[in-house]
Amino acid sequence: MCAFAPPEDPEQILALAGTFEGSALAIPGNRALVARLTQNVPDQPIAAPLLIAQGLADAVVLPVATNEYVGRRCAAGQRLEYWMFTGLDHGSIVQPGSSLTEPLVSWTAARFRNEPQAKGCARRSF
Repeated sequence: MCAFAPPEDPEQILALAGTFEGSALAIPGNRALVARLTQNVPDQPIAAPLLIAQGLADAVVLPVATNEYVGRRCAAGQRLEYWMFTGLDHGSIVQPGSSLTEPLVSWTAARFRNEPQAKGCARRSF
């Protein structure tokens, strides 16, 4: 969905997001869909460095959903970094010059220098 609607047209994005609610995704009644979605939940350890960035104004991927996922992964012992960005939404977080850009470039450069990521579950607010 991210690439289908222009960021300057938030009404179109919200209209498209609205199609993911209601009977089209009546998940409990669709066993095949439930089985497939269950297979696609990333619930196994990830060996690669893991960074999750969440815009706290995101109306597409709700912060509460990401918080729950991160909590489950941390409880399972996954090493990860979770960054939360006040005022950024689903589109603005990846726009050039967002407050994600500089720390993400630094984090990535450190991984390419073979510097280990933080141990455990590190949470950071921006």
